[in-house]
Amino acid sequence: MIRGREGTLVGPDAEAFTIDPMPMLLGLEEEFFLIEAGALLPTLQSLDYLRKLYWRQPRDGRTRIASNFARGKDRKLCWMSSVEVSTHAQPGVDALIDDLRARRRRVAEASRGALCAPVGTPLGLDAPSNTAGLHLHFGVPAADRDRVYANLGYFLPVLMVASMNSPAYGLPTRAKSYRMACNFASGTLVDDREYRFQDLIVSKRLGTVEIRALDPVPDLGRLRAIVEAAVAIAAHPEPLPFDRERFNAERPHFTVEGLTPWVRDLWERMQPIAPMPIELLEQPESDRILAIAERRSPEEAYLALDAEWRRDTGVPLELREHRKIRAWTGVLGYYVPQLPFMAYKGLKEWYGAPPDLSRPHR
Repeated sequence: MIRGREGTLVGPDAEAFTIDPMPMLLGLEEEFFLIEAGALLPTLQSLDYLRKLYWRQPRDGRTRIASNFARGKDRKLCWMSSVEVSTHAQPGVDALIDDLRARRRRVAEASRGALCAPVGTPLGLDAPSNTAGLHLHFGVPAADRDRVYANLGYFLPVLMVASMNSPAYGLPTRAKSYRMACNFASGTLVDDREYRFQDLIVSKRLGTVEIRALDPVPDLGRLRAIVEAAVAIAAHPEPLPFDRERFNAERPHFTVEGLTPWVRDLWERMQPIAPMPIELLEQPESDRILAIAERRSPEEAYLALDAEWRRDTGVPLELREHRKIRAWTGVLGYYVPQLPFMAYKGLKEWYGAPPDLSRPHR
């Protein structure tokens, strides 16, 4: 007698017994670059777009939008990095996608004058700290964390390859995902599951199991397929044989090559639990964007990314030249008011203790 994917018993006594499905809430953080006309890199004007977004809904904006900056020597190449929005905790995939769609529309309205480039790294920029990603959160009871973590870790390479969208355009490496191969904010898994900068963690601030490895996914159809597969994997009632050392050993290969024989074998094992079209791994977005950049230009690649991301927003693209004065209005109107929450968030993410989400549906 085993529990099925929807929490029902499967077997001869199925009609007599029903088990409630494991309570689970979902959350998503989407990072992207805002780029003005005639530019290939983001500027501090991104903060002005966040200012507009913030003051339209201050209570929501305080916790649901954020900015990122390059670090160390990468600042010499480009100071500004990605911006991000996050959904509320949602009870299912449909609600999560609907929430993200609405947030994309608000971003598109507030960032008139810029295009949105949901890509792992600005094209042509060799700066590991200047990246954008997609973080997927699973709010589950503390008693289920070990199993959910192990199950997600077991099939994580499949989800990573399906999301690849960080072509190493104009760089020495030919990685399918420059961000996954070189990024400072995610990477190989360590003993401490709460250490923040790795591919899969237990969040100290939220208590969620968080996938940090994924590249931005502008196509909502592809994103839905990835999220649905991840949810099915997390809900699988039996612990899967996750091998952290094997994951770390294979990671340098599949982050560069994409669909390796090892990842294909994992995909085959995943199908009975979480079906996913193999085309998502064979044809990652990274290949399409790299082809456009090489055959046409990086500007055309950015426009293609923006068109995919903007498709369901109903907000047309408007591009304007960068104006330095608007960067200062962003610093004063967004960054300064956000500083107290940024400090609190940073402390919780590095020094907090994961809360017990025994009843995450409330």
